Amino acid sequence: MDDQELIRTYEPALRFAKSERFFPMAVEPYLESCQLFPSGPEAVVEIVTHIGETLHKRIGRLKSAQYYLRFINDPLGDSDAWLWWGGGSFLGLLVSWFIAGFTGLGIAVTASALAALVLFMLVSPIRLRIIPAIFAAVFFISLEMWPIQFFLRPRINIAVEYLVLLPLYLWVLFYLSVRTMKFILDRIIPEGPGLVMDMLSQATEKIAHEAYEHYARIVEREAQPVYYARVVRETDSDGAAWTIIQYHFFYAFNDWRLAANGMNHHEGDWELVAVYLKEGQPYAVLFSQHGAGAMEYWENVRKVVDKQGNPTTHPVVYVALGSHANYSRPEVIRSPSLYRTGFAQRILFWLDGLIHYTFLLFNPNEKARQIALKEFQTYPTSFLSEDKLVSLRDETDHYIISLPLEIASGDGIRIGSEGDHLREGVVKSSSYLKRAMSDRPVTRPMVFAWKCEPLNPEPDWLQYKGLWGVKSLLRNESGPPGPKWDRPIGQSAPQVRMRWGRPLEWLALLESGKNHSNHL
Repeated sequence: MDDQELIRTYEPALRFAKSERFFPMAVEPYLESCQLFPSGPEAVVEIVTHIGETLHKRIGRLKSAQYYLRFINDPLGDSDAWLWWGGGSFLGLLVSWFIAGFTGLGIAVTASALAALVLFMLVSPIRLRIIPAIFAAVFFISLEMWPIQFFLRPRINIAVEYLVLLPLYLWVLFYLSVRTMKFILDRIIPEGPGLVMDMLSQATEKIAHEAYEHYARIVEREAQPVYYARVVRETDSDGAAWTIIQYHFFYAFNDWRLAANGMNHHEGDWELVAVYLKEGQPYAVLFSQHGAGAMEYWENVRKVVDKQGNPTTHPVVYVALGSHANYSRPEVIRSPSLYRTGFAQRILFWLDGLIHYTFLLFNPNEKARQIALKEFQTYPTSFLSEDKLVSLRDETDHYIISLPLEIASGDGIRIGSEGDHLREGVVKSSSYLKRAMSDRPVTRPMVFAWKCEPLNPEPDWLQYKGLWGVKSLLRNESGPPGPKWDRPIGQSAPQVRMRWGRPLEWLALLESGKNHSNHL
């Protein structure tokens, strides 16, 4: 078979989670929406020589790796809205002063402040879900503290106030304080790690929403999902001939943290599924998963089944919600150690767990307190380890600690070869997500068949060595490198990815890890 026939023969079918918002797309419309920024002195000097050229034309000519692309180019919101607010506030202050003097001025200042607050809530780059929760907590706390003035300045009968009303108020104060603390721990503290990581990553919840809206407009024009295919032929040390068929998938945004309480947010996302043939026979399928990846031998891979019940040569791949990591079967993984390189993220999740556990220990609910005490008595030296946080549940059998979820459920749309979909297996993502998240608005491609874009010969953009998203303060939150290049470290030149330049070494690495785990 020639390369095109091989690519179509082993073309994978991808199954997505129900609430997935981003699907494999063409690179060109993404680049048309992006701006290019230098991230180092070498790039600053080089970019001057390409002024006036379109991004798509110059991106392949850049020699330096000190660049990053920005998909959402107005991260602070609509600046025109602030101009209108400033102008309107100024006019309102003048009119109020002339009409009602200082009283009118005070009313105008209050109205302007409220308008600024509403505008901030609408355009703020910080985590949107935490803002209404904070206001609710402030309201509860104010409700508790306000009556103190009444008891400091008695107005009725002192005996009635201090013997009847004060005990009643103290009881209400205790009740509201507990409810407020629970509300803060349920609605504000769980958003804390995400808020910190959003700010460090420069890919906040608001930017994730804007990226989805921008991507949705692209899908209306570019309805067909795309993969980029490459065929590599190599010979191993034993003289065996290998054919490696690589399927590269590009996504406009990784919203793992927003979609499934995952580890990271970043613009751009490159993922890979590779089919390995040994002496012309299918041997294994390799899947990109955060770090090195994973593999399955061909006989264990789920394959599309045709209408007659016969297996085909098309692997079925389950794509994790938000992160777009590829799995060979429907899986839901709940663990803070999903992403081993995300040290800062895991520390924040652990602190979240510590706060929740401490509240549980002092919870007025007897059953909840017994759960915490039993956990402490059973595991006195490791009760707050990452593994223990996975199993800690409350009296209603709900998880107490919000840990990252990798939801490769397959219960959403399916892209690829037709077949008997009911035989492929799925799990319900709604069993692991709140209804507001599992039913969130989604814009899906109108075409479910693949468009194949060959990477032989290599397109110009493949030579771009920079990042395909914003460069962030946390290395793991930055946009990814392209399919050919590793992420540049410091000022060193980027190296060709192992999976691209040495695919047999990648197979050997994953195969040795798989065999080792089978012996454990």
